[in-house]
Amino acid sequence: MSASLAAAKKRRAPAQPIPSPASAYPSPQTTNPVASGQAPGLTLPQVIQVVDKRLLILETSVKELASARVNTEQPVVPSNIKDVLDEFSERFNQLAEEVEGIKHIVLSLQSYTMDVNKMLLEERIQLLSGNGQSAASTPLENVLASENDV
Repeated sequence: MSASLAAAKKRRAPAQPIPSPASAYPSPQTTNPVASGQAPGLTLPQVIQVVDKRLLILETSVKELASARVNTEQPVVPSNIKDVLDEFSERFNQLAEEVEGIKHIVLSLQSYTMDVNKMLLEERIQLLSGNGQSAASTPLENVLASENDV
């Protein structure tokens, strides 16, 4: 029975030479059993060897890329870093002074408009009180009173 098993194995997976390192990838002729009329594909040890070679190639290329990346990622510090930091500090202080100036201008404008509004309100109160109307009257009462006068 073992002889028949051995014969069946030989029929299903014929012995093919192991590919050399130059031909690590199988040629299209050996992988296309329909066109050539031969038995299908590579044996299991051959497939493992091809995959192993591919993995080794990938691992070495990844290691080379990683070492090249580490070498190129060194931070570049300019030699005049002190000058650059001093310039940034001066610009920051200048911007802070300009913002403070704008704030002072806005506050001055607000106080001026409040003074003008106060002055206008006092003049209106004087006008309304001079005509005999009370200063405590509402705008609606003023409109109704003006309608009655007409």
